[in-house]
Amino acid sequence: MTEQETLWLSSFALGLNTSQILARDSFSPEEEAKIDAVLSRREKGEPLQYIMGIADFVGRDFCVGPGVLIPRQDTGTLIEGVRRCIGSEEKFTFLDWGTGSGCIAITILLEYPEAFAYMAENSEQAAKFARLNLERYNLTHRSRIIFNAESLTGCKILVSNPPYIPSGEIDGLMREVRDYEPRSALDGGIDGLKFYREIISLAERIDCEFLVLEIGGTGQREFLRGASAKFEVSGEILDGGNFPRCIVLRRRNYHEEAQG
Repeated sequence: MTEQETLWLSSFALGLNTSQILARDSFSPEEEAKIDAVLSRREKGEPLQYIMGIADFVGRDFCVGPGVLIPRQDTGTLIEGVRRCIGSEEKFTFLDWGTGSGCIAITILLEYPEAFAYMAENSEQAAKFARLNLERYNLTHRSRIIFNAESLTGCKILVSNPPYIPSGEIDGLMREVRDYEPRSALDGGIDGLKFYREIISLAERIDCEFLVLEIGGTGQREFLRGASAKFEVSGEILDGGNFPRCIVLRRRNYHEEAQG
């Protein structure tokens, strides 16, 4: 545990800001007990974001807790991917597949005030946090949480950060990820491609023009390059480590099909 984390957690435990904590010479026994309780949770490996109930995603706070994936900054590449697909267009509908906390969909909705989001999620626990965050940003009227996307049509974009870690690699993850975050949001099947196959199959059935997907390795990257006869890769976006993190696919002959 870092000194900065200790300061944040002490502030959280006592409901004080960090300056107030630093200005204190001592704490009462009751205050020390509160601080020790949250520090103990962190020492056992519980993610800082779960303890405090908040995670940052591209400059905004989102409610999180056990049962929902903690947003990662590299996932912000998906927002850039959507920007490239939309350009100057303002009114469109999109599907956020596996919405989790809703951070991706909400960020897009805040950036495009005339957009509408379908937010697909099969975990009721995760959907609870998505609802909290939609309420937090007053976006319930511009979104709908769904548990089955099969009947959707007319979505311009399908955006997703699917589970993509191969099953055999889960036990090797950091303790705070392996032991606390939901396995269903991490485990991508034997080869890490299970949910990419599902997404491609869904995208081929519904009327979307673009796929904007997070990837975690070269295997997924190569799979998506040849996964569908209907979609072709149109671009990639690098993360902070200069690794391809987002891949954009566009439906071949989309406008001709729409006009036909």
